Amino acid sequence: MLSLTPPRGYSPDFLTPGRGGATLEEQLDGLLSTPTPRFREELSYFSDKQPNASSIRALLDGGAPMLDRLGHAITRYHRAGIAPYKRMLRPHLQADRDRRLQGLADGGVDRLLGNLHPDVVWDPPVLRVLDYVEHDVHLEGRGIVLLPSAFCRRHPITLRDTDLPPVLVLPVQPPVGWLPRVRADGTTEHEPVVALLGRTRAYVLEEAARPVTTTELARRLGISLAMASRHTTVLRNAGLVVSRRERNTIFHHITALGRGLLNGRPFT
Repeated sequence: MLSLTPPRGYSPDFLTPGRGGATLEEQLDGLLSTPTPRFREELSYFSDKQPNASSIRALLDGGAPMLDRLGHAITRYHRAGIAPYKRMLRPHLQADRDRRLQGLADGGVDRLLGNLHPDVVWDPPVLRVLDYVEHDVHLEGRGIVLLPSAFCRRHPITLRDTDLPPVLVLPVQPPVGWLPRVRADGTTEHEPVVALLGRTRAYVLEEAARPVTTTELARRLGISLAMASRHTTVLRNAGLVVSRRERNTIFHHITALGRGLLNGRPFT
């Protein structure tokens, strides 16, 4: 199972949970019902990109019995690695959903699609995922499902097969403060970040955990518009925030690096 899910690059589409909403048993039924031509084509494509593809070849040669073994492996992994943590993961998924619904309510589809992720740009009628493989998905009236995932770490992904129902899998960003550094006195203020960035700049970074304009930053922090602009420029140049234009408004978003810094665990 792990050989089919490398941390970077392509994984077979039949392992991706489609449009979500199904139980583990229903997902496994779908996996075990994968048509043989699709199963072989996706595995062959995947094996061509792997330096050590012996286990993939075993799946190809073993047919249905090997697919059953894969289903059992996924079940065992889910029992040990996911089920015990579902209660902890669920609030983050719900918070992500609520935030997106609030954006839809406040600014319609443009606000929703314009603030999906720092690497996603809404340029009507095209939704562009930056720094992704060259890959066009034409909806042709099918609609697209936005699928938040705790296991999509840094970058939104889509299915390779454009004939499948369109899905955009989005990383669920943990909320700022979910893994803070705790000081000796028991408080959880981001003191190491304050020491590094300065108190106001650290507050600007924390405010950018949700898309925010320069004007909103200045109002919330009680600083001048010019000072708010200066702080966001410094943070942007350091890779801690990105700024995206939505029609006539620029929104600042915290990056994965900035979020990790606030949570005491920068990504490397």
